[in-house]
Amino acid sequence: MLGQKWHFLLVSSLFKHISRQLLLQNLLMDSYLFPSLRIWVILMQAFLLIFFSELGDKTFFIAALLAARNSGAVVFAGTFGALAAMTIVSVVLGRTFHYVDDILPFRLGGTDFPIDDFAAVCLLVYFGVTTLLDAASGDELKIKDEQEEAELAISELRGNGAGITAAASTVISTFFLVFVAEWGDKSFFSTIALAAASSPLGVIGGALAGHAFATLLAVLGGSLLGTYVSEKVIAYIGGTLFLVFAGVTFIEIFS
Repeated sequence: MLGQKWHFLLVSSLFKHISRQLLLQNLLMDSYLFPSLRIWVILMQAFLLIFFSELGDKTFFIAALLAARNSGAVVFAGTFGALAAMTIVSVVLGRTFHYVDDILPFRLGGTDFPIDDFAAVCLLVYFGVTTLLDAASGDELKIKDEQEEAELAISELRGNGAGITAAASTVISTFFLVFVAEWGDKSFFSTIALAAASSPLGVIGGALAGHAFATLLAVLGGSLLGTYVSEKVIAYIGGTLFLVFAGVTFIEIFS
């Protein structure tokens, strides 16, 4: 037992040493290789922001309620399909804003002013502050409102036919229901902000992973999540992440 413990400590120390060396090498690598590391950082940022934005959101409850009376796989397909489509739309809008800023730059004192990056910072700060204020207020009415809106949204949703026909009908209905519900949502604007200031590939990959994970949790037991996980804690984590990534984006503007 003691030998296994020392073996574990030795491997852990070696792993930490190698990780530090690799990190140092990555930070010092030339501009040809550096973007590959940057994409992974952006991917993780997008994943964390989207995942914590979606937990307890209206689309989360829609997926959970639909999964309670339909096939989980069918509901997941429709929900994730809509979120993936919305992610693509958000990234396209963000990159369009970025390219317009490149073509028609805003100059301040003879220096190009990256208005797209500053807009992204402002948007992330806004979501961070509002999310933290909601968490600090301790008001559960917002969560209840999200649940009630989700119940109202699916109240008239009915599958038609049987077998494959019913499954296809549910997927299509779920897709459009979630797509409409997600339009103008916090994660929608968060994705636009990230795409305007970061690599679109990293944003798409991270956002899709975040949506997939959150949707999977909703389908597998979203109604039980509130029993074990505090919505207040989720809000604090999400709000903090918004502010952290706003700070990172702001620093990168001048780096």
